[in-house]
Amino acid sequence: MEGDTTLRITRRGWGGLAGAGLLLLVGCGTAVGPGGARATSKGAEGASFANPQLVVDVAWLQQHAKDPNVRLVDARPAAEYEKGHIPGAVSLPVADTFDPGQQKNYPDTKEKLEALFAGKGIGNATRVVTYDNGRETPAARLFWTLEYIGHTNAAVLDGGLKAWQAQSGAITAEVPAVEPAQFTSKIDPAKLPTKEQCELAITDKSKVILDARSPEEFRGEDVRAKFGGRIPGSVNVDWRENFAADASLKDASTLKTMYESKGVTKDKEVISLCQTGQRSSVSYWTLRLLGYPKVGNYAGSWVEWGNDPGTKKVQGDA
Repeated sequence: MEGDTTLRITRRGWGGLAGAGLLLLVGCGTAVGPGGARATSKGAEGASFANPQLVVDVAWLQQHAKDPNVRLVDARPAAEYEKGHIPGAVSLPVADTFDPGQQKNYPDTKEKLEALFAGKGIGNATRVVTYDNGRETPAARLFWTLEYIGHTNAAVLDGGLKAWQAQSGAITAEVPAVEPAQFTSKIDPAKLPTKEQCELAITDKSKVILDARSPEEFRGEDVRAKFGGRIPGSVNVDWRENFAADASLKDASTLKTMYESKGVTKDKEVISLCQTGQRSSVSYWTLRLLGYPKVGNYAGSWVEWGNDPGTKKVQGDA
């Protein structure tokens, strides 16, 4: 779940491609990428993710975890990592990527992020696979951060640690030794929309604001800032709706239909948000998998918008 320390007043309960080559689809379940790497595409009736290299399954990880160019990253809090993690994984709590000078979960500076990732053995060409416990936000948030700083070879483990353990994957407390790498970032500002850009998007039909919070927060019944409600014109797809009951992602066809039914279509620029930009990272990752060409994550989210008396807000049913 998304962690934050903002004011909570509850009125009605808590409610390019990987490497240098093109991917070749194999059947409707897997995709073969550069070097023979396979990634889950979660197809249904022939449909598959447009960017299947952005997610891997347990079978792929079991086969490639020890590849020299693969870095497995545990995005959970350090205390959880210490209790047990996937062998070979390095600990990089997603909170370590936040700018401590801001209370809105914005990413840290270019220089600090470069040093952080390089220290974990992540270079510009490293294939990064992130994970959390499954049906959580840390792995997707770390994925978004990597794309924000220009790393285009990252993926999330489908189902996270839960899926790994369900397939008899080993757990260890051993911390691997890693050699620092060289990492040079290239910030992509389009991945990080601002409050001002959200304000402009309200009346821009070529853009859509996607709110990943709960329906209760969206309607203004569950208030976690000075003001409750939503941005005018925004649409609500709860981040949890991206997952099946087993914590894996739903299939591509189901997800495509879900988003398009809310007006979140590929011809529009999508700005995702939640409370602190963590739950909306799941939305960002899912839309990237589906092949949306223009999608960003508003890291300031409702903790910024909802605490600003000057921003526009509406409440009640859409």
